[in-house]
Amino acid sequence: MTNSLINSLANAAALGAQNAAQFRLKLIGQQITTQLNKKIAQLKEQSQDPTIPLLQQQAATLNQQKTAYDQALTQIGNNGTTLGDLSIQLANLANAAAQGDAATFDQTLSAANTDVSILQPVPPLAGLLPDGVNSLLSNGLGIQSSATYNLSTPTGQAQASADIQAAQSFIQQIASTNTTNQEIGSSISQSFQGQLSAISDQISNKQISGLTAAATQVDKLNQQAKTEFHLIELQFGNVGQTGSILSNAQNANNIAPPPGSVISLLVGNSSGVALPVANLPLLGSNVSTSA
Repeated sequence: MTNSLINSLANAAALGAQNAAQFRLKLIGQQITTQLNKKIAQLKEQSQDPTIPLLQQQAATLNQQKTAYDQALTQIGNNGTTLGDLSIQLANLANAAAQGDAATFDQTLSAANTDVSILQPVPPLAGLLPDGVNSLLSNGLGIQSSATYNLSTPTGQAQASADIQAAQSFIQQIASTNTTNQEIGSSISQSFQGQLSAISDQISNKQISGLTAAATQVDKLNQQAKTEFHLIELQFGNVGQTGSILSNAQNANNIAPPPGSVISLLVGNSSGVALPVANLPLLGSNVSTSA
């Protein structure tokens, strides 16, 4: 009867100890996982090369400068198209003046002045030459209406032709400078692009190097955490000792559980090393290894 009771108690104690051990093991595993993820996050922050932010700032400045030239190039291109049409209008205007065709002269002059109003000043960026567009917008073509010249007379036709030629010369100069600025602007923009590409490569290389080193450290942390958890798991695997301890108990003065064993941890009688849950980190599916 006594042996049967002891066996029942032993079985109950073993089952209870195993359940308690599994619960505590789960808590320990969660703690290990939390601590591991914290270490990985710290490692990720430490893995970034301190020169990367400086390179990124430099790239941002260069990109702003490149954008300014790219926008200027767009305007230069638009002006080039308008100047080409304006040159055609001036040529037609010269023919109308030579023929004394006042109606065509005034109509063509209106189209030429419309072209002038379409032109936009290009920002005075470093390297670009003054193109004369501002002067043209302020002073105009310097060509009067047909009534002012009186194109029905040779004198009026000659005066109109002289003004048209002066305007053609000025427009040709503006167009030439516009073409030069397009070449200069393109060269500068390409230079900025080359610098941006070089900086981008540096940043990528530094990031890859940092991530590679971090990945190695993460692998080590993972392995350490797995080993730590496995050792704890082995300690909890000794829970089966509970049954044998109770089975061998003959009286209340039976020998106490072995120090350091899991049963001593569960009953709180051990003078050995304890496994406080709050101080233990865990392993599970929550581990984050992304660097």
